[in-house]
Amino acid sequence: MRIFLKLLALFGSIFLAAYAARIAFVPNAMPIADGKQPGWQVQVAFVVTTVQNIGLIGIALVMLVALSSRLKSLIARSR
Repeated sequence: MRIFLKLLALFGSIFLAAYAARIAFVPNAMPIADGKQPGWQVQVAFVVTTVQNIGLIGIALVMLVALSSRLKSLIARSR
């Protein structure tokens, strides 16, 4: 179970670092470009939001694998 906690902490720190970077560097920019040539703020917001999403997806995957592992062990004990 320790590996799941380490991975959860890793992906959580990735998410938090990307969130803090987005708030610090481009607080009012949304990663949506409506013009022909987006400014650097939109591009940075897009990249940082992508890293945030990678962290969130990693958290979800770790939770799913940990849950399935826990359920497998509970089923094996009940037999």
